[in-house]
Amino acid sequence: MHPLTSYLRRLIRHKRSNLCVSADITNADEMLALARAVGPSIVVFKTHADILSGWDPDPVHGTGAKLAAIARKYLFLVFEDRKFADIGFTVQLQYAGGVHRIVDWAHIVNAHVISGPDVVRALQEAADSWGGEEINEDVGDAQESGSDTWKLPSKRGLLLLAQMTSAGNFLNEEYTSNCVAIARQYREFVMGFIALKPLNSQPEDDFIVMTPGCSLPPEESLDDSEFVPGSEDALGQQYVTPKELILRGCDIVIVGRGICNATDPSAKAEQYRGVAWQAYEERPKLESGDDI
Repeated sequence: MHPLTSYLRRLIRHKRSNLCVSADITNADEMLALARAVGPSIVVFKTHADILSGWDPDPVHGTGAKLAAIARKYLFLVFEDRKFADIGFTVQLQYAGGVHRIVDWAHIVNAHVISGPDVVRALQEAADSWGGEEINEDVGDAQESGSDTWKLPSKRGLLLLAQMTSAGNFLNEEYTSNCVAIARQYREFVMGFIALKPLNSQPEDDFIVMTPGCSLPPEESLDDSEFVPGSEDALGQQYVTPKELILRGCDIVIVGRGICNATDPSAKAEQYRGVAWQAYEERPKLESGDDI
């Protein structure tokens, strides 16, 4: 099992949360404020660094370093939703270089495999060359549930985009099957998938699944900031309730605008956390055992 997968599953149990918040906002300071607001309720915080104005590239005091510090304080992993999809040489530069230096602060990234399996190999080489250190996390500082020191693994992890929630996308069953095959080939780096359902089918599979397009029904919303489940937005994103996604067997639900556009993002994140966790506790255990 990938070390970050093990860490994340432990974090899910500890925080009683299956929630990832997607920072669908365009200002770096507002992104950091959102991370602080939702930090207690989440296990993953998803960013889009290339849409943020005001990004400070300083490796010690800049935006990435500040986000990493917030993640340590509130115990969550940072997932940069970069969707790498180029040749190996280019994705290495995109991952480890430029203004953002993603590898320095993002525990998890993701990639399409449209360019073939070498995109995964290239990203793994860049991650292995990064050379971060394990960090001791004092759980007692972040959560009022007793003190317990964990080690945040130094390894970086990758999710493959095996399925998408956008209408008319081209990720068909053959493509998904190829994604799974590539993940098995590089399981020491690939943690799992962005997908609509679990894709583990062999005894040794232990891949996690994170699923976007998550929205509460209007009658449950605190402020009507969501899109209606069963519908899609003006650009084809399709929505499903957190309960349905968790009952399908998904490990983590990803919520963006329903929390980012809320009048109180902290309260909204806690509502999503509670709904998703209740669904997890209600769902039957998978045949292979408790996936979390």
